[in-house]
Amino acid sequence: MTVGLLACAYFEYWRMYEGLREQVEADMAKVAARLARTHQVIYPGMVETLDGADAAGRLFRDRMVDLLVITEGTYCPDYFVHQALLHLPSDLPLCAFAAQAHAKIDFDTGYDQALRNSGPMGIVQLTGGFRKMGKFPKYEVAVGAVDDEVAYDEIDQFIQVQATIKNLTHMTIGTIGHVFRGMYDFNFDKTAVTGKLGPHVMDLQMGHLMDIFNEIDEGDGRIAALVEKVNRNYHVTDLNEGDIARSARLAAALEELVSRYKLDGLVLLGQHLIEAQANAACYLGLAEILSTDQVVAVTEGDTIGCVMSKVLKDFTGHTAFFGEWEEIDTSLNAVMLLGHGFIDPREARKDRAVNVKPAYENWGFEGNSLGFEATYEPGPVTLTHALHDTEGWRLLVSTGELLDTEPMKINESYMIVKVDRPVKEYFRQLMVYGFSHHAIVAPGDVSTQLECFARQLDMQVCRL
Repeated sequence: MTVGLLACAYFEYWRMYEGLREQVEADMAKVAARLARTHQVIYPGMVETLDGADAAGRLFRDRMVDLLVITEGTYCPDYFVHQALLHLPSDLPLCAFAAQAHAKIDFDTGYDQALRNSGPMGIVQLTGGFRKMGKFPKYEVAVGAVDDEVAYDEIDQFIQVQATIKNLTHMTIGTIGHVFRGMYDFNFDKTAVTGKLGPHVMDLQMGHLMDIFNEIDEGDGRIAALVEKVNRNYHVTDLNEGDIARSARLAAALEELVSRYKLDGLVLLGQHLIEAQANAACYLGLAEILSTDQVVAVTEGDTIGCVMSKVLKDFTGHTAFFGEWEEIDTSLNAVMLLGHGFIDPREARKDRAVNVKPAYENWGFEGNSLGFEATYEPGPVTLTHALHDTEGWRLLVSTGELLDTEPMKINESYMIVKVDRPVKEYFRQLMVYGFSHHAIVAPGDVSTQLECFARQLDMQVCRL
């Protein structure tokens, strides 16, 4: 992201108070320097005249900034800012930073220092004008002193959200198969997904995968290498070398598919589609794809879930867990999320082995195929999913705590998440909202970013 910084002040004040200009200019330089620590910043210097605002707007236009941060070192007439904005797209993301030099009111200094802290007044005037004009309706705000790290964190989060929104528009999701029969909650409109969320959805035929699969001989070195990796890195139970090799062959085919079609996301219908033809489950392939950061991937045809997996990965830096709302435990005030046979092994608890066991469901393969049994590290998590229904687009935003529980012995990956409200009410409200039976979960609390994401894309936030 290329971030423009429009830092304004009012030239009229300089003749009134000697030395004030230099102080304010230094304040605005602090803002620019802090933003430049983590972002590519275009800063034309402090804007103090209408001509300067016009020149700044032209510079931002020529440098094609992706986002503009607006702040003021003193009160500044709003037409300065509007002059700069004349040169920029009407949908450019804006962050209005109500910054001031001092965090506390100073009872001992004179009016010059009150002017130095009057930037928020100008920003309030500016945002009030935006609302009255109906311009830039999706601006975000941050408030604080020029050295307030909390305010900069808020700006960073907004930039992160905008980077993700931009990334999504360059994302191609390949789908093999269709939504699992009867899962009406996952059926989607490809045009609506591209129009609202950004990614292009590419339909891949089963023949595309099977052609690649058949090109891979059983003696292919990739198969032997992956079998050796499984035996070395995981705790393997009740599986022989042939069972693992069949999954490894399918894994190699899935990785080749991702590379050949230049995918950024992969959505599979495993079950009776892929498993029956490849004689193996997809779980080893999905784990390899996730753990090597090739693409984000999900199953059961949940394309919107794939998009939200990408969103959470961008926001948290972690691979999202793809689970189902399975059951509740009132004694723990927790919900149990059941996985789909795979996990990113890097995310699994470090104090426990990652178990590889026979897949818990057999949809058409002979003998055994492998699946993963593991959970993430205990701690705060964010849960989400998106829904497109007759009322429009909605985004689930929820937080909880992944509990430190004893291991489950279910041949499956899972999470047990304690929630903030009584769990029965939590589950009831989830159903009232009408979200799908999948949850996308990642470590950390990024609920603020998710709510910003929803605002920027005109999605209704549903908080749990």
